[in-house]
Amino acid sequence: MKNYAVSIRNHLVIMIVLYGSTWMIANNFIMKQQQETIKEYRDIKAKLEYDYLRIKNYPEYVRIIQTTIKNARNKIERFVWLNSGYDPNLLFFQHVSTLSEKTGIQIVNLQPVDRSNEKYYFWNVSLKGNFLNIVNFIKEIESSEKFLKLESIEITNVEGEIEITLRFSGIKKLE
Repeated sequence: MKNYAVSIRNHLVIMIVLYGSTWMIANNFIMKQQQETIKEYRDIKAKLEYDYLRIKNYPEYVRIIQTTIKNARNKIERFVWLNSGYDPNLLFFQHVSTLSEKTGIQIVNLQPVDRSNEKYYFWNVSLKGNFLNIVNFIKEIESSEKFLKLESIEITNVEGEIEITLRFSGIKKLE
């Protein structure tokens, strides 16, 4: 009987050590990570609930978000305005001719170029007029609400008047 008591005591000590170490490993490595993940999700849930209550109880916040979205759409439309109609060449011509009348210069030639480009439209525009009016035309193009990029300028003198050829690009599609 004494042998059984010693054997049970030895096995009990080994069993307590093994169960204790198993519990310590499971608690420190497995359970601790799960507890941290649960705590992180609770924090996210609390933030979402707070944001929801703030939106629900604060109509001004919703109005600010709507205004921001409207402003973003308006800015995007300023860049992709050439796609808003049937023909981008016609829209470009209308815009450029309006600005040329405003600045007092004459459009001699307007030619679309390089149709293979997938992102941009290109045009060559030949203008005739005095130097100050041409500078004012370029200034009007650059300060216009409708986005156009001036790619190149070529200046020639024809019969005492300056003739200038401008190459413009406009955005075909945003990515």
